[in-house]
Amino acid sequence: MKFKFYIILFLISFFVKEAFTQCEIKNNNFKNNEFVKYQVYYNWGFIWLKAGEVTFNVKDTTINNIELWRFISTGKSYPSYDWIFKVRDSFESIVYKNSLKPLYYHRKTTEGSLLTDNEYVFNHKKKKIYSSTYNSKEGLKKDTLTLNNCIFDVLSATYFTRSIDFSDMKLNDSIPITTIMDNEKINIYVKYLGKEEITHKNGKNYKTIKFSTTVAEGSVFKGGEQIIVWVSDDKNKIPILIKADIIVGSVKVYIIEKNNLKYKSSF
Repeated sequence: MKFKFYIILFLISFFVKEAFTQCEIKNNNFKNNEFVKYQVYYNWGFIWLKAGEVTFNVKDTTINNIELWRFISTGKSYPSYDWIFKVRDSFESIVYKNSLKPLYYHRKTTEGSLLTDNEYVFNHKKKKIYSSTYNSKEGLKKDTLTLNNCIFDVLSATYFTRSIDFSDMKLNDSIPITTIMDNEKINIYVKYLGKEEITHKNGKNYKTIKFSTTVAEGSVFKGGEQIIVWVSDDKNKIPILIKADIIVGSVKVYIIEKNNLKYKSSF
């Protein structure tokens, strides 16, 4: 986990028990051409600066006559913020439509002076993950990892969990999920914090589901720090607000645009 925009990719949802038993689910929460944009604010002393933007796209695709989803996410810092920490990132995940299990993941990022280019190919029949990971500090590494039934890249996990019913969650339930990041399998622990009505930066109030997550230590996050996420309390389950403490300060992430959602939105 290397960069502040990356928090959206794995914080949007991980908190439903059924996900760890069935490990596949039919999508009920998004459709082709869904588009969502977020604005990231960075705290500098008493000032909140507009630091950058993150976008998410959903696309239909077909490979060998198999219908698939293609998820695309990009993150960039604004030019006025580049002198503090320049970001130009892209993420892609291809998954089965009928289960949302990942087939392919690609991350290409520029974060400050660090360049990263990671690819994972998921072979479910052989239960293998073929990884190619490059960064400008350590060079290129290739490896083969064991593919567990319940492992996701962070982007496919985001959309996977959006399709799960949250109604059985109890206050303070804590749940792990396994993701692969930087060629490592990482357990993320999430605690369900109930429902809450919040005020967006646009001045409007929204009904949300709230949870926190504990993340591993990295170049941006402090080990063990909690990140708080509020997602829309409707069938879309779109993140409305995210708060996080990072090594160089703190960030807030607000939804600012959405198009072609599957259901009428509450925001």
